[in-house]
Amino acid sequence: MHATRWAFPATRQQSSMTHIKGFLWRGALAGLVAGVFGAIFQWTVTESQIRKALAGEAAAAGHSHDEMFSRTTQLLGGMFGNVIYGVLMGLIFAIVLAKLALVLTGSAWFNRTIRLSVAAFVVLVLVPALKYPPNPPSVGNPDTIGQRTSSYLALMVVSVVLAYLALQLWKRLTSRGVLPGIRFAVVAGAYLSAITLTLLLFPASPDPIDAPANLIWHFRLDSLAGNAIIWLTIGTVTGILADRGAPATTPVADKMSAVA
Repeated sequence: MHATRWAFPATRQQSSMTHIKGFLWRGALAGLVAGVFGAIFQWTVTESQIRKALAGEAAAAGHSHDEMFSRTTQLLGGMFGNVIYGVLMGLIFAIVLAKLALVLTGSAWFNRTIRLSVAAFVVLVLVPALKYPPNPPSVGNPDTIGQRTSSYLALMVVSVVLAYLALQLWKRLTSRGVLPGIRFAVVAGAYLSAITLTLLLFPASPDPIDAPANLIWHFRLDSLAGNAIIWLTIGTVTGILADRGAPATTPVADKMSAVA
């Protein structure tokens, strides 16, 4: 009997390698597309708020200070950084998806990748932003950049750990046959309680906000929207590519091999 194209490789090691490879190239491509979309959003939307912030700083100082790089060069650098960020996040997303493939629910890969991308946005972007929301350039004391960055990254790590613990709690309740509604209420309640306590315990931002509130909140919302675009694009493109490589009628175990 001839092996089908969806069969597992001969050994578990080969299966793991090809399985990861299949996810990685899809994640990288999805991240590239997401990074391009994020760069376009920065160029067309976020940049206007940045220029307003810089203009306000210049007006307050009475003059515009000389910069090593022009604003156009900074914009192009930021757009390129968006693309690199998208690719890196796409690769990380692919690795996590490969590890959680059988844990995530959904008959199609697209259903799983969308759920995971929304979770990634909440854990990596939304939760840290609740305590340390982004501010446009020229807002904040440059001397506190290190402190603000370390606090933000520490909160992001704690957010990831709490999400992992919530997943483990979900798996344990599932294995014990707890009803879906009760299971959701317990896990969501525990996670939200832990996040709330974490936000209360972390130190406040050391910088006062001395820019117009309208400008600050427009920039923050634009920043969240840009990140949402990146993560939803990663989830969407990865799911579409994975579903194209694994027919909907293929069993779950074979689907994991098929996306390689």
